[in-house]
Amino acid sequence: MPAWNVYIDESGDEGFKISPHFIAGQGSSRWFIVAAVVIAAEDDQRVASAVNRIKSRLWPGIVQHRKPLHWRELKHDQKSLVVGELLNEQFLWLAAAFEKCHPKTDASRFDSRLVRQRRPDLKTPLYNYVVRLLSERLTKYARETGRTLDVIFENRSTLSMAEMGSYLNLLETYPGPYGTPTIPPGLIQGVRAEAKANSKMLQIVDVCAGALNNALEPNRYGEVDDSYLKVLAPKLRRYNGQLWGYGLKLFPGNYQDCMTRISQYRWMADL
Repeated sequence: MPAWNVYIDESGDEGFKISPHFIAGQGSSRWFIVAAVVIAAEDDQRVASAVNRIKSRLWPGIVQHRKPLHWRELKHDQKSLVVGELLNEQFLWLAAAFEKCHPKTDASRFDSRLVRQRRPDLKTPLYNYVVRLLSERLTKYARETGRTLDVIFENRSTLSMAEMGSYLNLLETYPGPYGTPTIPPGLIQGVRAEAKANSKMLQIVDVCAGALNNALEPNRYGEVDDSYLKVLAPKLRRYNGQLWGYGLKLFPGNYQDCMTRISQYRWMADL
């Protein structure tokens, strides 16, 4: 069976020390995002080469273009160039975003400091849960398209691939809320981690996660920037034209709830 290569990266932090007015740089982020870029294995190298082209435009003739592409290090005009270049590449992306300050968020389930009092073995409860939300959507797409998934995580200091493999295996066997396994068994064929510096596709998913972060995370003036996300929106996964719950999953609320509570998220209606 042919495979999709899936590259996964996150944006935001897993802390729950959120400032009352969500001022950037003060306390934890409002959102924690995990994004995935999906690409046919046979197209991987061709699309990855786009990163070289993008960096040569950002830094023509400068040694710096040999460095990995990091969204958070780019200025506005550079970010606009990057998303414009990626729009023409052959890939799909999905993301799950967890709102840590949502009225329905139960911090005792997701704040690692609190969870470890009961489960000292569970190091990253929030990361695992958002990966679960994303995996549910990735495996649905794999089943629809008749492909398996080869999953590559961005290497992070708290990520144990043995533990992540066990967690995904649990999701394939343990009954979810509807009695069946949370994700269908047999679709995830491989799980590994790579450094972003060694994977151009991980640099592409860094861009996608960063664009969504800019649309969700208020800056020091309380404003968000949805311009990059809107450029990349045609690359988001949709099912029968529907985006929310398929290509973008918000938790614990939904986009109508977010738009009602937070005026800066009116852009959600445009996707």
